[in-house]
Amino acid sequence: MRLFRLSAAAAALVAGFAVADEKPAARPAVPIQPVAPPNPAEKFETTHKVVASIDVKGEKGLTLQTICLDGKGHVVALVAPPKPYGPPAKGATAEIHVFGAGGKLVANWKVPFHATAVNCGPDDAIYVAGDAKIAKFDAAGKQLGETAELPHVAAAVKDKEALKARAEAQLKKEKEQMAQAYGDARKSIAEQLKRIEDKKADERSKTEVRQIEQFKNLIQQYEKIEADYKSRTVEQVIEAMTGRLRVANGMSVSEKDVFVACGDIGYGYAVWRFTKDLTDPKQILSEIGGCCGQMDIQCHGPDVLVAENTKHQFARYDREGKKVGSFGKRGDDTDPKCFGGCCNPMNIRAVGVGDIYTAESEGVIKRFSPSGEFLETAGVVKLTGGCKNVAVAVSADAQKIYFCDQPGSKFHILEKKAK
Repeated sequence: MRLFRLSAAAAALVAGFAVADEKPAARPAVPIQPVAPPNPAEKFETTHKVVASIDVKGEKGLTLQTICLDGKGHVVALVAPPKPYGPPAKGATAEIHVFGAGGKLVANWKVPFHATAVNCGPDDAIYVAGDAKIAKFDAAGKQLGETAELPHVAAAVKDKEALKARAEAQLKKEKEQMAQAYGDARKSIAEQLKRIEDKKADERSKTEVRQIEQFKNLIQQYEKIEADYKSRTVEQVIEAMTGRLRVANGMSVSEKDVFVACGDIGYGYAVWRFTKDLTDPKQILSEIGGCCGQMDIQCHGPDVLVAENTKHQFARYDREGKKVGSFGKRGDDTDPKCFGGCCNPMNIRAVGVGDIYTAESEGVIKRFSPSGEFLETAGVVKLTGGCKNVAVAVSADAQKIYFCDQPGSKFHILEKKAK
């Protein structure tokens, strides 16, 4: 959750605190534009290759956020504003675009709220969730029933005293951590500024001349943010905490249940379970660590698969939230059997109750057996950007793989290579 409108440097400094499951890491005082290193995964032997890339754009600048497949093999694309770290954008809407297996647009329609997750159930209905709402459509875009309020928000905040206690504890932690983080950053920038200002004017490089103004502006921004945190109230924290509950980070549907992953109160992410008619809300998982606002879940039969990206593994839980097993391991980017990077896998998908596919921010798709054994690297797609949603979907016969390129607002179609 981003609490204030920040500069790029300031936002980078606080992003780890807002969405990850660890204390904020030390950040450079001045943002550095990284040069993307070569992706060692491009040398992996793969079973599929990219054969087409389909651009997806909506009205008024809306872009592709995630994808799934329906029962007929159509690609269902959610086109919307970016998923927020904090509360959903007020008044925002979304769109659903449906494509044939080859990438031809066959249908599209509007969604009257800021949708952030989409999935298809065994009944072939398309479920769309976000801003604490859920709507159900058929393949042609006809809404089935009324837009419903997801009941987990009311269930999570019914104990007002407990919510206030958690908010007070979080506020105390925020003030301590952010005062130190911004204090250290401001001190570092001030030292760099002094070193430049101590030089004679004719000895300063062109870069240093530009940095003088940049550093002064950053110091002012950090001072403002520090003051904002000092004046922050419990009521503001409660609003932000409950706002994260409204964002659907992931959703999946089984024969019996609907599961939604959202922000947990205070820390990490939670998974809630409902009946198909959206009653009997039950929180089955809490305080799951996730990086950069990403928390993907998918059903595998009655169970739930969770892409536990900060642990470099995926896990299986039964419908009550009991852990069945964890799979995958952290390792070097050069080892296809391992999950590399800062936080992977980002996304996960199961083909019915068969094989399980994972997707990584670097564009790597891996295939695992139903029991979680690594089988092979299915594909590698060239992407830009860092941690992000990289939703993957697989046809029933596994001949085609669809991969969401969120920064490019497109999806890629991979086909199985001829032997």
